[in-house]
Amino acid sequence: MILPRRPLILLVIALLVAPIAAMPFVAYRPASLQENRMLAKPPIWPGTLEDWRRLPRAIDAYLADHFAFREQAIWAGMRVERRLGVKARAQALAVMGEGGQMFLSEGLLRSTGQDVDAARAADYADFVCQVGARLRAGGVKVATSLAPSPAGVLTDLAPAWAGPARRPTDYDLILKDLAGCGVPAVDLRPTLIAAARDSKVYRRFDSHWTSLGALLAYNRMVAALERPDWTVAPESLTWIQQRVEDGDLPRMAGMAPAVETIEIHERSGLPPGLVRIPLEGVEAPIKPFEVITGHPGPTVLVIGDSFTADLYPPLLAPFAGRIAWIHVDGCLFDWKIVAAVKPDYVMIVPAERNALCNGQRPRDLPKS
Repeated sequence: MILPRRPLILLVIALLVAPIAAMPFVAYRPASLQENRMLAKPPIWPGTLEDWRRLPRAIDAYLADHFAFREQAIWAGMRVERRLGVKARAQALAVMGEGGQMFLSEGLLRSTGQDVDAARAADYADFVCQVGARLRAGGVKVATSLAPSPAGVLTDLAPAWAGPARRPTDYDLILKDLAGCGVPAVDLRPTLIAAARDSKVYRRFDSHWTSLGALLAYNRMVAALERPDWTVAPESLTWIQQRVEDGDLPRMAGMAPAVETIEIHERSGLPPGLVRIPLEGVEAPIKPFEVITGHPGPTVLVIGDSFTADLYPPLLAPFAGRIAWIHVDGCLFDWKIVAAVKPDYVMIVPAERNALCNGQRPRDLPKS
């Protein structure tokens, strides 16, 4: 059955007008999450003849960048392109900032305060509070933090479209929400910002922190666990320079591998003779592991991600008898690891971009 022309025309007009008509009711976005760029600013009242000549283009650019449902339309268009086998105009997974510093796109706007969601932050803080309460009820010492995204520390090197850096960020809101639940929460950003003035605390072509950045964060975390005796002074280590081209960001940006110089020390890897042992009976997409050091000491469990998996066990090895690690897994990590490991201390330290729960909680988390 063919629709009458008049209703069809009215339907098309309504579809065309709706995105503009809905603009006053949609939150203003200064940047596009899908395109990794700043959006056009609202036109200003022209003061000169040249301004009047530019006004139509400024209005057109603003309307093109801010019509309602634009982000959703771009996202849907990219999905259709992928389904059809067309090379989608997907956002780059990594981008270049100032001075050749590269950044992971995921979480970039969140770390600079351009993308803030109080409900999202409160949900993650509630997850930590619930986990902390269960652990503390069993006599376990707990401390938490977020490994800051590089743009939250190297703010002057972030891409122009991701700035200017604003406060509060989700990181700030999470710390605020954690303040009243009894889990010691550490803001690692001031320490890393201070160190970044003279040293490299993040890799240039990789999405992670350097051995120094990890060490400084580790020292803050063991202090929060009330174990300052586990601190490792950077000056007590022997540092050597190493040229590497294993950074993940050039590949994610579609570029050739890039060489950078990093500094490592004798505790950037596990001591000779120590190995990771997979933890059986614990469900996880990324296999959890443990390290048995062979000497007396407490058991430490690290709930985190790739920021801690390689660099924290070697730092803990001289002090702990057993070290276990599991990925936070979107707040869905398997609670059975607690029974399997029986930790004395727990660090909850995911990357800032992984502080996302979407209402999820650990599998088999005991009821309060």
